[in-house]
Amino acid sequence: MIISRRLKPGAMVSEGELGEELALGRTPVREALARLKTIGFVEVHPRRGVLVTQVDIIKHLELLEVRRPLDETVARCVIARGSADDMAALQRCIAALLAAADGRDREAYFRIKRALHEALVGAAYNPTLTGTMAALHAQSRRFWYTYEPTASFLDCARIHAQIVAAIAARDPEPALAGIGTLFDFLDQMTRKALDRRPLV
Repeated sequence: MIISRRLKPGAMVSEGELGEELALGRTPVREALARLKTIGFVEVHPRRGVLVTQVDIIKHLELLEVRRPLDETVARCVIARGSADDMAALQRCIAALLAAADGRDREAYFRIKRALHEALVGAAYNPTLTGTMAALHAQSRRFWYTYEPTASFLDCARIHAQIVAAIAARDPEPALAGIGTLFDFLDQMTRKALDRRPLV
């Protein structure tokens, strides 16, 4: 709801309203809010409610600095440990991502990109890395859902395709070079967002 902006930045909601909307009891709602607070999506104000935080461009630049070496670690782990089935799943994700990007299908593009990231991290077979990357990817998804223009989808998908091709070939040098290209591209897009209104 927050990533897709059904709950927009600045919205104030109560635990009860969230429970009704999601058909959940008080305990699971509080547990979910605690996780969302940890990754900076909400602020909890006792007796006032839950405030959805703003999407912060500067914080996203900081997040990209953290993610770059971690994405390189993911790639190295997948090259070392990923199975043939893992590699096939990654290539299926890439084919679907390219199709969604070519069609400028916003919802499909973000859904498939999430599946690709989860498949990559899963194929690293490192639970600590999985937990760390889940929070970082959630924060990135929120930013890109707000600011990534459909015109950039195909370029971004093609860079991902190059990275996955190198990983599937178990060739670390072009995989890491591709990650460098990707993060330079993401950094440029983030900086452009300083002059752009939210797209959704």
